[in-house]
Amino acid sequence: MATKRRSTRQAAGRKRSRYTEPDSEEDFEGSTDGEADYAPEPVTPPQREMKRRKTAQRPQRPSARSARPSTKKRAAVIGRQRKPRMTEKEKVEAYKFRGPTDGKIPKWATLPVDILRDIFIFASQPLTGANATWLLRSARTCRAFAAPALEAYYEAPIPLSTQYPHDMLDLVRNSDKGVIRYNTKVTRLEVKMENLSYTAHQRGLFDLTELAVQLPRLQDLQVLNRIDVPPFRRLPLQQWHYPADLFTSLSTASIRLKTFRWSRDMIFPDESGVCAYIATQHNEKCFEGNIEKLVMCGFDVHDTPAILMANQDGGEDSLDLAWVLSNLSTLRSLAFSSCDVVREGFLTRIPTALEHLEITNCFKVTSEVLEAYLLKSGASLKSLTLLHNPCLSLSFLPNLKANCPNLESLTLDGHYYSERVAINDAQPEYETLLSPSEVPTWPSTLRHLDLVSLQKWGAEAAVNLFRTLADAAPELPDLRYIHIEAHIDIPWRDRASFRDEWIERLRTVFFRRSVPPDPYHGSKKQWLAWKAVQKDYNGRATPEVLGLAFHPRGISHVELSPHKDPRDTDVVSDPDASPVKPARRSTRVRLVRSLSQQASVTSDDPGAESEDIGPRSPVKLEPFVQALCNTVDVRIDNQRPRETTFTERDFLDSEVSGDEDWSANADMEFENGGYAW
Repeated sequence: MATKRRSTRQAAGRKRSRYTEPDSEEDFEGSTDGEADYAPEPVTPPQREMKRRKTAQRPQRPSARSARPSTKKRAAVIGRQRKPRMTEKEKVEAYKFRGPTDGKIPKWATLPVDILRDIFIFASQPLTGANATWLLRSARTCRAFAAPALEAYYEAPIPLSTQYPHDMLDLVRNSDKGVIRYNTKVTRLEVKMENLSYTAHQRGLFDLTELAVQLPRLQDLQVLNRIDVPPFRRLPLQQWHYPADLFTSLSTASIRLKTFRWSRDMIFPDESGVCAYIATQHNEKCFEGNIEKLVMCGFDVHDTPAILMANQDGGEDSLDLAWVLSNLSTLRSLAFSSCDVVREGFLTRIPTALEHLEITNCFKVTSEVLEAYLLKSGASLKSLTLLHNPCLSLSFLPNLKANCPNLESLTLDGHYYSERVAINDAQPEYETLLSPSEVPTWPSTLRHLDLVSLQKWGAEAAVNLFRTLADAAPELPDLRYIHIEAHIDIPWRDRASFRDEWIERLRTVFFRRSVPPDPYHGSKKQWLAWKAVQKDYNGRATPEVLGLAFHPRGISHVELSPHKDPRDTDVVSDPDASPVKPARRSTRVRLVRSLSQQASVTSDDPGAESEDIGPRSPVKLEPFVQALCNTVDVRIDNQRPRETTFTERDFLDSEVSGDEDWSANADMEFENGGYAW
């Protein structure tokens, strides 16, 4: 169908019908010639017409949707001139401390390098991407910070990209040409398996041996696999195996490892077997007489068959994983992750001088298997970590004090994971976590207690655990950390009273209530400002007033008035007149005036505070209060733990509420006759 062509006269008439409000009265008076208004004008393209006709747009109320970034706004700023960089003087002024200070900056650059390195290491833990960036920026602050900050970063560098191993190798190869020898800084190297199996552009697969032999101070070497961390599921990843010459090259380079991670998926199948391969590598100089910690991941009973071999006494020994580990006399820490080989009869054959034992996601580990090991080798144990073991209960606690007299840290996590995504089998396999007849005992050397996701037990067993812990307070002088999350399925009224009773009792017995340092003694100038505010309020200045006093603007900019503001009363004098909206006041003015009114009322009537105080319930006095724990976090509910726990944040919209003008002191404003806005 052909489009109807409009004439020039129709276009001019359509243009005349548009109404544009004049910007001023002069524009309105200047258009007196009526015929000139209706004179035909040449037709112009719509783009040029829209650019010529600019009217004052109506101001719109800002909303949450307008705050979202859009592609149109980005396109508008592409050709715009960039903002000039800040000069050094402007940077100093922008990042200048605005609080009350004497202006005396400690001479941090004069501290010894070892102390600065320890400060940077402590401040950057855990060494994640943000903390690593902070360390690199600190190294560029001054010459004195360069060496300690870089040493803290390269002590255990983290892979920030898939190209990281190649970049790290190029850096350590050229260390002799630069000022800083980066190869001598690295003591711990953790590399992801996907980074090693990644084929970089024009580089090929990365050879771990070339990097490891360039690090003379290397002590900790671990290749991380994604299936060895929660949720412990098999993933279609490209496989990578230990290089054949890795351990021989490390021995030749005189590198002595203290920590190593063995993964079954990274050992190339050999005719001699997995255990024989590990035993052969342990005889290398990089392991012999130096290894202190081993992490074993993914070893199954079918992968480590027992091979009979003759021993020195003329008998026969079974060459399995337990025998390989028992030959390491220097081993002090041992961790198992997703190892089905850890079962009955295995733990009793591992080294007996272990100080740290960690068992994670081992399906065959039960309370009986663990207690048999603790009975034989628990005397030297200092740390026991049990994570995500579905068959392990707390039945070993009644004999914990006798079996582990030197235990300092006990960690147990009862959160389990499904073997497959489509099947929900993340359930405990034990009948009950702790029976009422089993009364826990606690070693006197205990310092750290962390019990998470305790489920499938009754209220009586939970009472036994909490009661024995509170009663053992005189025997636990070193306990500093308590974290317990218990899920008890009882009626909500009983659970509420149970929670109030035991949480309050444990906090009363163990929580440290030391007086924090005075926040207003940071400098002499700050102390003088605090004394001035206290003098104005007769020594009864509230934290809100002190917060305003130490605001960068200062409290001197706010007019303090003890009487009520006249704008709050008799706003409408004439009942027939239209109400007049009062002027909007600053939140700081309203807050200070309300606080000054409360202070004046309190000073006039000292007995007003005691009128509303009702009778309090009597507090039960504890026979002994330890009060040395910095953290006492006890949670009691009836939740059923799942692999993925949804919270309120998962059901909220991404948009903000749109009520940015609301303040936390709104209730106090209404009580004093104020206004919300």
